[in-house]
Amino acid sequence: MTPFAKSPISSVDRAPSLEWEIAFDAICDGVAVVDAAGRIQRANGGFAALLGLPAAGLAGTLCTLLWGDLPENKQPFLRAMQSGRRENIELEHGSRRLSVTVDPIIDDSGIPAGAVHLVSDVTASRKLEEQFRDAQKFETVGALAAGVAHDFNNLLTSIMGNASLILGELSPDSGYRDRLRDVVHASYRAADLTRQLLAYSGKGRHFMQKVELSGLVRRIRELIEAAIPKKIALRLQLAPDLPSIEADVNQVQQIVLNLVNNAAEAIGEEIGTIAIETGLDPEGGVFLEVADTGCGMDPETRARIFDPFFTTKFTGRGLGLAAVSGIVRVHKAAIRVTSAPNQGSAFRVCFPCEVAVPKAAQPGSAVSADSGPHTVLVVDDEEMVRRVAQAALEIRGHKVLMANNGLEAIRMAGDHPEIAIVLLDLTMPVMGGEEAIDRILALRPGVRVIVSTGYSHREAAARFGRKNVAGFLHKPYTSKQLADKIAAAMAPKTG
Repeated sequence: MTPFAKSPISSVDRAPSLEWEIAFDAICDGVAVVDAAGRIQRANGGFAALLGLPAAGLAGTLCTLLWGDLPENKQPFLRAMQSGRRENIELEHGSRRLSVTVDPIIDDSGIPAGAVHLVSDVTASRKLEEQFRDAQKFETVGALAAGVAHDFNNLLTSIMGNASLILGELSPDSGYRDRLRDVVHASYRAADLTRQLLAYSGKGRHFMQKVELSGLVRRIRELIEAAIPKKIALRLQLAPDLPSIEADVNQVQQIVLNLVNNAAEAIGEEIGTIAIETGLDPEGGVFLEVADTGCGMDPETRARIFDPFFTTKFTGRGLGLAAVSGIVRVHKAAIRVTSAPNQGSAFRVCFPCEVAVPKAAQPGSAVSADSGPHTVLVVDDEEMVRRVAQAALEIRGHKVLMANNGLEAIRMAGDHPEIAIVLLDLTMPVMGGEEAIDRILALRPGVRVIVSTGYSHREAAARFGRKNVAGFLHKPYTSKQLADKIAAAMAPKTG
């Protein structure tokens, strides 16, 4: 490379050898030598390429002018000349993220006589770091959300179970019946909040099957129209004959409705349009996109929209987009957001095209009248849940034994051969249900095991798929739902 100019600095004030010249220009990162005034004396090809400037025009350029409107106290060259040591800064330069490092050149009297600039493109590495941080954030907050939902479901099981038990004992003309129905109804609404938390954590209930996106959107068009104000126009652009995706219909519907609701709130009181589009994504897979002509978002807001409980709305809970994010992760899909202030937003969810897995037949699908009563072992670490289950079963004539962890359940299964059914919680201290079930079935091969959990049917089925499980009971549940599940588990097997 031909030098831009001879350097006045003593340490470089001699003709470079050909070998040094080749090595200097072979460096992929940008390297530039500047004098004490900050004017570029020499620069390699990588420096010019990273800054997108012609190499011929760099000689004599003030290095402080290369970084736009960067204030003096942020200028790495000025800071290095003042401190006499290495200074570093990262900044946006066009579409790139650049790391600029300045090392001062100290003369024989110990005074900085110039500096060397090292410039690297760190765009890709910073993007990977951001993705890693996001993954860690989702994992941490997801685990918290799942734990909160699990504990909340136990509380709701007690509330819902006791309310339904009392309802069954009240006379038809009792004035308390409406109040108790309100309690049960409120419990169902609270359970819906836990489902959104579990959807965010990736542990929501889902039943996978082949789904054709365009057809699904057409089927719920009336629901979509009912969710948006009349002054907002709905425009559908649905591609025909799309490949089927492997998905849970209800969860994908939730994605659509949550995104539509978010779009309607972004438009607010104005007249606007919401467009829903499906098709083949250029990067692979099948996409669903919801776009609006609303207020749009700045980069800071866009970076936080999927955080649980983050909302820009006065009355919002901040769970809608967080739930969308969780459902997307469960489906191994991806979501891309484009938005700018006053330019609307577009949310594109890209689903992989997979071969659907045949749905397994559910145990006890053919239910006949329960011949009962039976001896039931209720295993749960929450005393409130055990008491509700005990009351719901005893009122129907069953004998109930109780244990608060897996180890105690194993002991009781060995001591009580009359046990016919085990209602087994999935998550418990000391020993959970997944570990205890094998030892219980080894002691009592004929016992029917019902797994009780606040997590999804899919996750529970994945863990217990190869075990002899008679059914799954999702928390929270009413006393009737528990009794029906016991009857189904004890019904004669058909086929």
